[in-house]
Amino acid sequence: MSQATGTGTQPESVRRPRGRPRDVRADRAILDAALDLFIEDGFEGMSIEDVAERAGVARATVYRRWPSKQELVLAAIEDCFEDVVLVPDSGDVQADLIAGVRQARHFLTETKAGDALPRMVREVAAGTPFGLAYLNRVMRPRFGLLVEALARGQQRGELRDDLDLELALAAIVGPMMFLRLTQRLPQMGPDLPERLVQQAFRGLGRDTPTQPRSRPRTASS
Repeated sequence: MSQATGTGTQPESVRRPRGRPRDVRADRAILDAALDLFIEDGFEGMSIEDVAERAGVARATVYRRWPSKQELVLAAIEDCFEDVVLVPDSGDVQADLIAGVRQARHFLTETKAGDALPRMVREVAAGTPFGLAYLNRVMRPRFGLLVEALARGQQRGELRDDLDLELALAAIVGPMMFLRLTQRLPQMGPDLPERLVQQAFRGLGRDTPTQPRSRPRTASS
């Protein structure tokens, strides 16, 4: 028989949480509505009232979960990344980058966050508070995973010692973003990750000369 504590309170592990438990179905409906409205109307064109109406909940229900429209939309986009592990660490940088690009391609073509990308690019380019929050909270941490994979490859001697990791990141991420924004990504075929990384790798690998080759001298020179 368990003994009561000196204060007469229950241990933390069995203490009942205060208030009513959150309704998971309401959370899902709110996040889905927020992302759909952002895609349709943009950040400035949507409102918490619109989200609540589409989700079928009271406005106060939304505010109890997310204190602002910015927090709500960021949560809706971050939710799409919940099960995504962008870059593994297999010991082979080329294989790791291909796996990362493959997951990014799936994310951009098979989830609603890919549909939100054109709206987000405008916000980031304009330097709005919402765009900067998205860049810092959503994109930079995931870009950082790719940079870490490149750095590991550099440390193992798979990549050039003088490789600029930020430019290497742009060489891999840039084409994916361009193809999604021009609506050509779905048509590029399932082997796009391999082709993209292998093409970029020719400029990243250790055997790539860092300076243009000098022309052979002629007899008259």
